[in-house]
Amino acid sequence: MKNRLLFLFLSFPVMLSAQHRLESTLNGLRADDVIVKQQVQYKDPGRTGENVLWDFSRLNILNDAYELFYSTYNDTVITGTEHSTKYHYVLQNDSLLLWGFDNQTTKLHNVQPELLLKFPMNYGNKVQSDFYAHGKYGNRLELDAMGVIETSADAYGMMILPSKDTLKHVLRTHSLKYIAEDTRPIGDAYYEKRDNPLHISSDSIHSRLQNDSVIFVVETFRWYEKGYRYPIFETVRSWEQHIGNQDYEFLATAFFYPPQEHYYLDDDEENQALLDAMDDDGNNSTPDPWEGLTYNVYPNPVTYMPLEVEMYLPRAANVRANLRSSMGLISKSINNGYQPEGVYSFQMDVSGLTLGNYVLDIWLDDRLISEIIMKR
Repeated sequence: MKNRLLFLFLSFPVMLSAQHRLESTLNGLRADDVIVKQQVQYKDPGRTGENVLWDFSRLNILNDAYELFYSTYNDTVITGTEHSTKYHYVLQNDSLLLWGFDNQTTKLHNVQPELLLKFPMNYGNKVQSDFYAHGKYGNRLELDAMGVIETSADAYGMMILPSKDTLKHVLRTHSLKYIAEDTRPIGDAYYEKRDNPLHISSDSIHSRLQNDSVIFVVETFRWYEKGYRYPIFETVRSWEQHIGNQDYEFLATAFFYPPQEHYYLDDDEENQALLDAMDDDGNNSTPDPWEGLTYNVYPNPVTYMPLEVEMYLPRAANVRANLRSSMGLISKSINNGYQPEGVYSFQMDVSGLTLGNYVLDIWLDDRLISEIIMKR
């Protein structure tokens, strides 16, 4: 029996000359910190890589505000509480581990914890771990969940927030979690495993993921700005992956963490020093006229929806774009003419293109940007 209720609780609630990186002293969880979150409409996270623009300025707010509160009951475990659910974390040898969660209906203990981050985390770094969790749903069902989680720092660039503020030293992390789970009525086996926890081998976990008819997947992107301890923006998407059948998506949402409402800022001396240093840097001139150019292209793969292109132009330019096939033949062409400095976006209709890989060429005067686009 598969129980999707378990799955919903499993996600863990630069200009670009100097890349931002995550460090335990700057981005570790702290007791008594309060974070205000706003739920906003989901938007495709876009491409990976360098000098990415994320324009979240036009997203509608769905839930005005609620709080995430961190507390501790000893020197090692930090508990984050939101939506009446408590998530338990430990920082061990610069590794941030998730040890489980509990609420009024569900209690899950990660016998083999999930590795969420390993500090320091630079652009291009990647960590992966197996995990196994045991617990119960209500007092009726025993829960077992096992799988793999992988987190990478996959992009950096500039972000425009729903508040219209612009952040220029953003690092994004991408977490992908695959889960195989079982539920059964509580019996003697539940109490045996609770009192004498099992260790599940990596081979067994990977075999389950390869052979179960239904696997649950959680994909989480988080955007961190230099000088702020916690993420500024987050997207979460969850789906069921069916062997031989179409996947079924049941969750896609996003959260904005307004920086000015982070209640930890007044006593976060390490990050405040970074913010002060950035304010003191000033705007030094650069010989590169395209310094600060950022862009995003999504969705990729693309199906019948238009291909979206968003850019921040540090200078005015004539903008034109081509989509060409793997043979070099131009399939689509668009000339957008002269565009002023600032944020600029356009679409390309790909509904009539045959399936396959294409190359998107974007010309900004004599500056060329190229991206591989998959039509599915």
